[in-house]
Amino acid sequence: MPANGFHSNGYSLIRHILATKKLDLGHTYQELGRSLGEELLRPTQIYTRDCLVLIKVLGTHLRTFAHITGGGLAANTARVIPSHLTARFDRATWALPVATELLATLGGVQQVDYERTWNCGVGMVALIAPEQADLALATLAARGMHAWIAGEVTSQANPQGATLEGSHQAR
Repeated sequence: MPANGFHSNGYSLIRHILATKKLDLGHTYQELGRSLGEELLRPTQIYTRDCLVLIKVLGTHLRTFAHITGGGLAANTARVIPSHLTARFDRATWALPVATELLATLGGVQQVDYERTWNCGVGMVALIAPEQADLALATLAARGMHAWIAGEVTSQANPQGATLEGSHQAR
């Protein structure tokens, strides 16, 4: 499920970028269509009701959730799956948010660093039985939540527990 902003991820990194690059929170960036301050103050998406509906509809076919907060997509997902499994995410299934790209560029933050700090556009992951993917997507779509299949869980052990592969889709 998409994130609608940085949420609680990496605000210490954001504060570091603001301070070291002396960025003006009142400055409107054309890419954002609003000021940087307005972008950073966007209320966090709350996923509770969407998750509760998935629990009700999918039952035991829903394995777990991972809320993508500080630590990024891979680390937060790795925390919720057994060590003998690996979650593999395909970056090509979603576009990197404009604000993430902008702050990474302005701050000189490398991809490996922002991916382990920010949510990069993914706010919540539901790990479900593969045969229930269409039902899960339809259930969320009926609620107005645009969700997508971002990857898979495999039985291949990996010390990191989760990986991100490929390149983000273009906007």
